Amino acid sequence: MDLNSLRKLVEGQLLRMEGNAFQDCMDRLGLELHPGDYQPVRAAGPKGDTKNDGYCPKARVFFAAHATRGERIDKTKAKIRGDLEGCLQEHRDVNVWRFLTNGTLPGEVDQFIDNELRPRYRGVTIEVWGLRHRHIPSDA
Repeated sequence: MDLNSLRKLVEGQLLRMEGNAFQDCMDRLGLELHPGDYQPVRAAGPKGDTKNDGYCPKARVFFAAHATRGERIDKTKAKIRGDLEGCLQEHRDVNVWRFLTNGTLPGEVDQFIDNELRPRYRGVTIEVWGLRHRHIPSDA
């Protein structure tokens, strides 16, 4: 199978994922990209997952995985804001906060992140990894 066909196959699978299936897939990705430093997190007890779907304790990178395909813009914006602010309240020394989605965010959501969240939280690198994002971290 050629690389382009494989890419289309993977993209198709990611687009169909929702909820826990998407989060499980992102955990496998985190374990591959950050060997020896990625820790999956699951909700338990009254505090849930403490707004942390997985993190790298050494690098201080925190992940929020959310399948946004077909979701309303206002709901996606609220989810991103809530997860980011909750993570920053619950965890210390957050260097990078990475939002993982199975789609491509609409321009309005991207603009919200760039114009509202990044200026408000200058000490944290806020990243969005979507379906077409090709960034590979330098520590991978």
